[in-house]
Amino acid sequence: MNEGSWTIKPCEHDAVVALARELEVSTTTAAVLVRRGYDDVARARAFLEGALPAHDAFGLGDMVAACEAIRGSIAAGRRICVHGDYDADGICATALAVLILRELGAEVEWHLPSRFDEGYGLRGETLSRLADEGCGLVLTVDCGITATSEVAAGKQLGLEIVVSDHHRPAEELPACPLVGPYRGCDYPFGELCGTGVVFKLGQALLGPDSEALLRHLDLVAVATIADVVPLVDENRGLAIAGLRVLASTQKPGLRELMKVARVDPAVVDSSSVGFRLAPRLNAAGRLGHPEAALELLLTEDPAQAGRLAHRLDELNRDRQTVEERILREAVEEIESWPEAKQRQRGYVLAREDWHEGVIGIVASRLVERYHRPVVLIAGGEREWKGSGRSTGSFDLHGGLAACSEHLVRFGGHRAAAGLSIEPAQVEVFSAAFAAHAGAHLSETELLPVTVIDALVHGSELTLDLCAELARLTPFGLGNPGVTLLAAGCELSDVAAVGDGKHLRFRVKDGSRDAGSAIAFGFGRQLDRFRRELRFDIAFRLEENHWNGTVAPQLVVRRVFDGKPRYRELRDWLAGLWREQADAWPPEAAAIFGELELGANEPRRRHLLESATFCRLLEMPSGLAEAA
Repeated sequence: MNEGSWTIKPCEHDAVVALARELEVSTTTAAVLVRRGYDDVARARAFLEGALPAHDAFGLGDMVAACEAIRGSIAAGRRICVHGDYDADGICATALAVLILRELGAEVEWHLPSRFDEGYGLRGETLSRLADEGCGLVLTVDCGITATSEVAAGKQLGLEIVVSDHHRPAEELPACPLVGPYRGCDYPFGELCGTGVVFKLGQALLGPDSEALLRHLDLVAVATIADVVPLVDENRGLAIAGLRVLASTQKPGLRELMKVARVDPAVVDSSSVGFRLAPRLNAAGRLGHPEAALELLLTEDPAQAGRLAHRLDELNRDRQTVEERILREAVEEIESWPEAKQRQRGYVLAREDWHEGVIGIVASRLVERYHRPVVLIAGGEREWKGSGRSTGSFDLHGGLAACSEHLVRFGGHRAAAGLSIEPAQVEVFSAAFAAHAGAHLSETELLPVTVIDALVHGSELTLDLCAELARLTPFGLGNPGVTLLAAGCELSDVAAVGDGKHLRFRVKDGSRDAGSAIAFGFGRQLDRFRRELRFDIAFRLEENHWNGTVAPQLVVRRVFDGKPRYRELRDWLAGLWREQADAWPPEAAAIFGELELGANEPRRRHLLESATFCRLLEMPSGLAEAA
């Protein structure tokens, strides 16, 4: 199994020490902050506090015009329809917009499109029906920014339209008030999710300190985490504040959803939202109609909330079954390709019987497996629907734009996008997409590279460090979980667990026991781990609660074969350290100097931070020749 390689960003040790002293944290935590760009004490402190930035809502697009249109409709007694989307962000955005408009006294209804009957976005047929039914204003949430012709047609029908969206616009913008981070928008943060945009609309309508609005931050947190937007800046503040509200939410639907998902409200975090709550909200739109999820979020009836939560739980189990089947079939197809096709830097797979509601999830899992952008396409009655996911270095939206002559429509982000295509165009699109990926991705970009936040010794892996690193949560895109690396380790007590799927073992760093480790999905590497070798372990440090005890645990991400000479060189340097400096060979003196070690005031630095030490590691000769 190719574990790829690991990399770590250099950082100034003096900056790390200064930050650790000012923030009263360990140098490990300080090093993580410095490497993530928080080398200034004020910025680092603000990041750890996670307060909401005071970004003015009225800078977010045509906010003044949008508020005037909404207030005018309410004053005139005209009905307002909130038009949302069928994913978790779109559903939460719809619920939040409805609650905001109710707070203003509006007569409000909503429309969520079916993924299967209508597809994504604002449709002319929907606007025509709303006009016939006497609706006065349509507020789109999490959609609408590319619906230029639909908005124009709706206005001809007498509808007033306000678009709130966070997706990338087309060349031409709809001719109506637009709320969101669009071209020419004077707003300092452009990565809000759809529900985050609606929250800013709520701030403009109700006031930034509105208690009624702050009560609904639970919806904003769920959507922000579910939609995989960068958890930095305003998104970080919204997620932190929203998770606090979610822990004590008064919404019966969210309380019941946490029950069926086995989420303890007292410890709800980004992981439980991303892997337990959001999939159940998404399941309604993936396999059926998203209305059940919206009703769950809006209901005040605990009994109805319980029924709806159990329905979503059932749909989620069905989704998992369908997802596993499609994943198995997709892997089998890729493994059957000729070697030349497997080497392509972008994959497109299509089958008529695949379920369009889950192909996006499967695409994500294929990206993790093959380390390249993947588009999956599912059959339909006329147009086929596709969903793609990308690696961090490839602009998927840009890739689809480059192949747009073969598509009916497309939209999305750099990392995730959707499309519609005629079945006859699938093969030529597949070739065009692979060619575009081949021109924009190098071979090295296809190899997995694990980014290390800090190099550590086994003695540093304590509960105190667990607590410090937890202050960097919530983790997600833009703020991933902290990855540490312990080098030259020995593994002991290696055992398979979880029906052989996972491994559990102890890690020994030199003479010190660094703790217990769990390696999820590593079951096939049992024999490798039992060999008498040394390994470099990349892991995340977490508290492990078991049998009434709490201990730090290494949650393994990758295991790399260690450098054969690491222990030899380390022991050699340890012996020299006890001698007088004038007795040090030049290489040893260079290493001690690069690590800023002095005989009178040693600082605990990692040997891999020394360029000379790393150079000696790669030399095949013995110490005598090297020194």
